[in-house]
Amino acid sequence: MNSRTAIIISTKDRPQDIANLLSALAQQTVRPELIIVSACDRNDIGKSVLSDSNVKVILGTPGSAIQRNRALSAVSGEFDIIVFFDHDFVPSRFWIERIQNFLAKEPAVICVTGHVLHDGVLTGGLGWPDGTEMVENADRSLLRTSVVDDYTIIDHQYPYGCNMAFRAKNIGDLMFDERLVLYGWLEDRDFAFRAVRDGRMVWTDAVWGVHLGTKGGRSSGRRFGYSQIVNPWYLMKKGTMRRHDVFKNIFRGIVGNVAGTFFRRSHVDRWGRLQGNMIAVMDILLGRWAPERAAEL
Repeated sequence: MNSRTAIIISTKDRPQDIANLLSALAQQTVRPELIIVSACDRNDIGKSVLSDSNVKVILGTPGSAIQRNRALSAVSGEFDIIVFFDHDFVPSRFWIERIQNFLAKEPAVICVTGHVLHDGVLTGGLGWPDGTEMVENADRSLLRTSVVDDYTIIDHQYPYGCNMAFRAKNIGDLMFDERLVLYGWLEDRDFAFRAVRDGRMVWTDAVWGVHLGTKGGRSSGRRFGYSQIVNPWYLMKKGTMRRHDVFKNIFRGIVGNVAGTFFRRSHVDRWGRLQGNMIAVMDILLGRWAPERAAEL
């Protein structure tokens, strides 16, 4: 299936990652019609980016939701599939070809997230060469397999924002919630919940890649810790996240940050996150919570 496909990449302070990702996208077996790089200023991108004919750069205010919305405004009504990649995601070179085929064969699916071979967010980050080697090994395995359409689907899976695809017609004028400031914790879940409605939201190993988990451009531990608590609370009040999922997210965040603070084995600022957690809990108890407050910490 030859569906018109646009890729949206939001970035800040990672020009080398952007250059690497665009190089990988140039090797896709089916190239996207448009790649939008939503950055904050010229320092976020390399000069080589501007030489690619199917790459459009948009500059403006930082913030994951805001940057993605600027890009969405530029693709409205022109494409069949909209893909979101993080700047530190290494996609299979079959990613676009296979997502087009997958959506053609699964007409009820509206939102797709692919298989992450390795997530550097959980391990302290991974270099581009290592991530590329993992993806190339997986790609070579596909070429040795005679049945290329043999894939697994798991329903009712929220997307992982580093690699997710939507049918453009189901997005319409929908935008990411800009109250989820900075890194936009859980913005992907909220957006998908509103986009899918009665359709299917799935995980599949039909497409794959590696999330490097590079640290540049991310929020401070304290700010992120605040968002860990308040953002799910906000989505529950908004009606886009179930109560069970909210308290699971909050509990997991606090326990992980307590353990990381005391055992000091984490590569992230667990103490800063725990401080942000406590400020958020206090704000909820006092009724003064707001997702935007994370930017003030």
